Amino acid sequence: MIAFWIAAATCVITLGGGLLALRFRSYQGVLFAFCAGALMAGALMEILPDALALLASTDSAFQAHHLRLACVCGFLCFYVLEYATHHRETPEEREAHHAHAPHAGVLGACGIMVHSLIDGFAIGKGFHIHDHVGWAIALGVTLHKLADGASVAGLMLGTRHSTRTTAGMLALTAIAPLFGVWLQAYVTLATPQLALMLGWFAGVFLYLGASSLLPAAHDASHSRLLPVATLAGVVFIYGAQILAGH
Repeated sequence: MIAFWIAAATCVITLGGGLLALRFRSYQGVLFAFCAGALMAGALMEILPDALALLASTDSAFQAHHLRLACVCGFLCFYVLEYATHHRETPEEREAHHAHAPHAGVLGACGIMVHSLIDGFAIGKGFHIHDHVGWAIALGVTLHKLADGASVAGLMLGTRHSTRTTAGMLALTAIAPLFGVWLQAYVTLATPQLALMLGWFAGVFLYLGASSLLPAAHDASHSRLLPVATLAGVVFIYGAQILAGH
């Protein structure tokens, strides 16, 4: 039961991060830059290490180089998606659609949602193993949920989605950990495939952070604070990892 209460707390924190992003839309450029830093740092400092740890915990034939390949494939999949979407546009149309097509933002937000579901799954499994394992996982998950909410809002707004659509995706991401806690009691996922999926999403997040959110930040604002905001996103994720003991 305690796993459900912790997952519920992560829901509130995720919603809080996203609602703050929606509330202060006049600072979109700074928001997008922060989310870009958080998204890329999360991919490199959190998702890939977690995926590597999952692979190391099994006797699977998959190795670290397979995980790196999955990450590259995730990156390249979104490059191909962007190319297929925009390669026939005129230069004027391409300039007007500098950000990714809307479905790219949805896919990126879905990646965060899946990661949130896995977070809930991990919390439930942790408490199933031992209370101190569950609390350790819960701390690590909770500390980065504010950035998750802001990142979902930033991705959706940065790819020109409406506030209503953004709020809907934010709500789905927020409740995903609860579903993950429930799911872990009934479903056993193959650990190697789960690790490869996380690696793929890491590549997606790297591409969206560098090629969608950062350009969107510079389109929305010419503030000198943009590099500082990007670095702040990185520091936020790094600090969360330190506090979580990773």
